[in-house]
Amino acid sequence: MPRPQERYELELHCARCRRTTTHSVAIGDRSLSRVMCIACGRAVAVDTLRFMEQYVDSVMRRILAKPFEVTTEFTRSPREFITSLPSRMFTKPFRVAAELRTTMDIVRLRRRPPSSIAPTLPAAAGELPPVERRCQVLLSAPLMWAHTPDDLLVAARDLGYDGVEMWAYQLSWEGADAAVLGDRAKTMGLALTLHALSWDLNLSSRLDAIRAASVDAVHRSVDQARELGARLVIVHPGRITVPFDDAEAYWPRLVASLQEIADHAAQGGIRVGVEHMEPRQGEYVITADQANRLVRDVDRANVGIVLDVAHIPWGEDEPSFAARLERIVHVHLSDADESRLHLPLGQGRRSLVRLLGVLRAYQGTIALEGFSIEAGTELARWNKARFEELWHEAAGIGRVARGGQPAETID
Repeated sequence: MPRPQERYELELHCARCRRTTTHSVAIGDRSLSRVMCIACGRAVAVDTLRFMEQYVDSVMRRILAKPFEVTTEFTRSPREFITSLPSRMFTKPFRVAAELRTTMDIVRLRRRPPSSIAPTLPAAAGELPPVERRCQVLLSAPLMWAHTPDDLLVAARDLGYDGVEMWAYQLSWEGADAAVLGDRAKTMGLALTLHALSWDLNLSSRLDAIRAASVDAVHRSVDQARELGARLVIVHPGRITVPFDDAEAYWPRLVASLQEIADHAAQGGIRVGVEHMEPRQGEYVITADQANRLVRDVDRANVGIVLDVAHIPWGEDEPSFAARLERIVHVHLSDADESRLHLPLGQGRRSLVRLLGVLRAYQGTIALEGFSIEAGTELARWNKARFEELWHEAAGIGRVARGGQPAETID
């Protein structure tokens, strides 16, 4: 997980959100720090010591106002207040202690090792220019795998995500009512996508019964997406199951399966995004050329490619790989290194700033991926904060230069 000296989190009032939200505090040098709202991305350069004086004062005011807030909460919703009180009483001391530790770490201004997220700040304090974003940023369900789909919606709203990428497996395990969940998401102003069933399936199996069962399972995911009101379903391609078999023997079956799924999805106006997979035994849709070939052979207007940043073959230039994909309909964003995939953003070795530089004109959806089986929003919160920081950094490079030539942004 993230090292604590790299960034700090404080609860502050955001002038843009008009509510108290979690803010990321990054130390620029001994005089200025960047304070960024995780929910909306608003960033301000502040004098570190003056900021901490104001923050300590705000903490005192919050303590004095707490009795009034408690009375108001009880009056508005007695049942919810009473049911949530035990857990809040248990966790509050730990949350206060963590906040105080963060505060003292910043005030000390001790010597720190170089940080990979040290912000670029102006010479004087003041609000940093807003950064335009045309894409929607979604919370991927595995970031909070221990929680219910309803919990995901609440967390996404509170953390400033634009929506949620639900997983069909989780919805099935929870016995969730997709229509009710979709209505709630719509009321909350959240977009939804659905990751179709993929585990235990093989859309290119050379056994007809297994291929047919796999296609049928994905059809059910498409139907579930329609009930959710999701306009995009993410699908994994098939794989080789016989050792040393030739991928070309599986290719026609995969194409036929995706055509069936695409035609079924088109009836509800749903698009299908097919992931390119990581280089591992059995996978054969790995490179940009293979992903492009697959979409061309399927030849359906509602089928495109899901750029999965963690799956890019190690050693490939990430922006160049993304630029070679011909029809990106969705993005899975996480970090990785030579041996581990789907790491928290900023905790691997992917060129994420340069990659986001070529995605600046992209108008689709980006799901922030990762996996946590622990209860809580820590990973979802970290990824959202780090994304906002990376997006600000990417804004500074505009177009990505490669080989001395500017690379076009992806739209």
